[in-house]
Amino acid sequence: MTITRVTARKSGKNYVHFSDKMTDALQNINKVIVDNRSTLDSIQDMAVELTRSVQVLEKASVKYIRMVDGVLEQVIPVLKNLPLVPKKLLALFVKIEATTTKFLAACELAEKVLPGVEEGLTTANMNKLQASTGDVQRLTTTLQSLLGEMDKK
Repeated sequence: MTITRVTARKSGKNYVHFSDKMTDALQNINKVIVDNRSTLDSIQDMAVELTRSVQVLEKASVKYIRMVDGVLEQVIPVLKNLPLVPKKLLALFVKIEATTTKFLAACELAEKVLPGVEEGLTTANMNKLQASTGDVQRLTTTLQSLLGEMDKK
């Protein structure tokens, strides 16, 4: 696309219109986008696949955690009434049960956040992605905190 430049004359002086400067800048931006299209598309493709992978991992984790939590809910009351069960073992089971509850809360947050991220990525909706950024950061912080707690135990 060729832009015809018009030099204006006012009061006997030549000057360049703002529209000419802006057109040059926009053409440069367009060139950068076109030149890097495959890289941008590859990054988007990877982000979509990572989001989907995390969603599958989250669903598998929830199934496993609910199974463990169900077992612990049944076993802990029984173990509390058996005098032969070491107190440290019982305390460990109680900690594991508390951790499963926190994991489930993190997974519920992921269930709320990740579909919006995937939708934003697959529709190239920057507003949706920007709106999800805080939620994703909160999810990351929650998971990091959970791992930190587990390392302490």
